[in-house]
Amino acid sequence: MQNANPAPIGVIAFGTAAFVTGSLFAGLFGSLSPGNMLATGVMCIVAGILLFAVTCMMITKNSLADSAVFSMWGGTIFGFFSFVWTTLGVILILWKDGVTGPLAFLLLFACVFSIGYMIYSYSLKLWSFAILFLAVAVGTICAFGFLYYGWATAVLAGWIIIIWSILALYIMFKEQLSAVLPSKS
Repeated sequence: MQNANPAPIGVIAFGTAAFVTGSLFAGLFGSLSPGNMLATGVMCIVAGILLFAVTCMMITKNSLADSAVFSMWGGTIFGFFSFVWTTLGVILILWKDGVTGPLAFLLLFACVFSIGYMIYSYSLKLWSFAILFLAVAVGTICAFGFLYYGWATAVLAGWIIIIWSILALYIMFKEQLSAVLPSKS
């Protein structure tokens, strides 16, 4: 019996965290009040935990496309974003005005990682993931620019992060449908 592909669960956890975080920075919740930061932080931590579970399933069960290469590719991506969302959640929960360095450099690191995985996804011809990682790179560099240098706005970064959630929703449905619909042969 073949294992189910855990990737759609990981992608929707990523997308949900992106939607909530993007909405916070885009101002859709109102101000960056401690309550909004706490709620968003908890959402990020929950997404990070779910992404860690997906990482473990992908690496130990070799479940993505029955290929160790793709399982390692997916497991590494989900593992990295498990780390990012969990860390972001802790930073948001413990947020203090004027202390932007840790968040800014987490975003910068996520940008560099995303550029690498955009190139890697492109070389594997995984177009939707390549586009998602391009959007993640643009969104994280805008958020970094806002936090550390003030050359981007939180609203711009927030809306770009919301776009991640739309791309993640598309990828999730694509992964699910490709597993259940008959192939064209």
